[in-house]
Amino acid sequence: MRAKVYFYDFKGKTMPSVEEALEKLLDRVVEERPLKGIVGIKVHMGEEGNVTHLRPEFVRCVVDYVREKGCEPVVFDTTSLYSGPRNNAVSYLNLAAKKGFNYASLGAPVVVGDGIRGTSGFTVRIKGLELEEVEVADILRDLDSMIVFSHFKGHVSTGFGGAIKNLAMGCTTKRGKAAQHRAHMPTVVEESCQGCGLCSERCSYSAIKVEGGKARVDYGSCTGCLECYFACPNRALRISAQGIEKLQVRLADAALAVLEALKSKPIYLNAVINVTPRCDCLGCVMRPVVEDVGLLSSVDPVAIDQASMDLVVEAFGGRDPFLELNGVSGERQLEAAERLGLGSRAYELVKVG
Repeated sequence: MRAKVYFYDFKGKTMPSVEEALEKLLDRVVEERPLKGIVGIKVHMGEEGNVTHLRPEFVRCVVDYVREKGCEPVVFDTTSLYSGPRNNAVSYLNLAAKKGFNYASLGAPVVVGDGIRGTSGFTVRIKGLELEEVEVADILRDLDSMIVFSHFKGHVSTGFGGAIKNLAMGCTTKRGKAAQHRAHMPTVVEESCQGCGLCSERCSYSAIKVEGGKARVDYGSCTGCLECYFACPNRALRISAQGIEKLQVRLADAALAVLEALKSKPIYLNAVINVTPRCDCLGCVMRPVVEDVGLLSSVDPVAIDQASMDLVVEAFGGRDPFLELNGVSGERQLEAAERLGLGSRAYELVKVG
């Protein structure tokens, strides 16, 4: 049976209304999966300097909808594995407030779900394809319902980031994230390494040092966060294609752990707007690869990501822009997620509005 994905198409609308779109899309999925009690609204509030993440006014629309249904909303994210203002809850909440994610603008509490240091969680055992257990964020214990609100965009390691990644990376602790990221730890290309030490300076885990004029990775300490990889000015660090595929499989495993930790299954919203080539963890301005497509909702995380990807490919002239720009396809995460029973890649696209 094909999963239903509801689509509010921005094409042909000179002034599309996000508020109207979200209300109509939520109405459809709430019919299938009613909200109750405390409702966690899972978002990514963007790295410092990023301007194409989900806007707080979009999240406010969802908060208001949840309250109208007689439920109590709480907006949340978790800490990042790499260094920066999202690495702990205190600096993340300060950054979020600066970006407009606070009680005054959203009308709901904003919290970091894995504690001040990103270590507050509990272990969920699973029968995954790569992982047997994943540490998920503590907040999942206390939610009665959840809305996973994702900005759909490209990603240098996972092909794209959408609902599956928002579950897998977005709802796990630092240990849970590291278990996924360790699938693609970097290796040093010695002929390219100049021994500058920038990689060592940027590593939050003291996992890479310069010895004998070349960088050396301590794989016992490395979390695979790739901060060194992006910092290297000489492209002297490499990640393998096999590692990238393994990471995508582990995304699906971690998403499974998150779903098994929840009291009830979530509903999903994907915003296919400001579709940038890379993720919202980059603190820079990025140019979208296609014009704004629209908003989608579903009770199936695999179907909504597949539909979002298909719509982006269609808008890009039948080609995968993320594969062309980053050299990585997100096909493997969709395959793995479907294989684990998270959802179906076969879907029916239902237009609303």
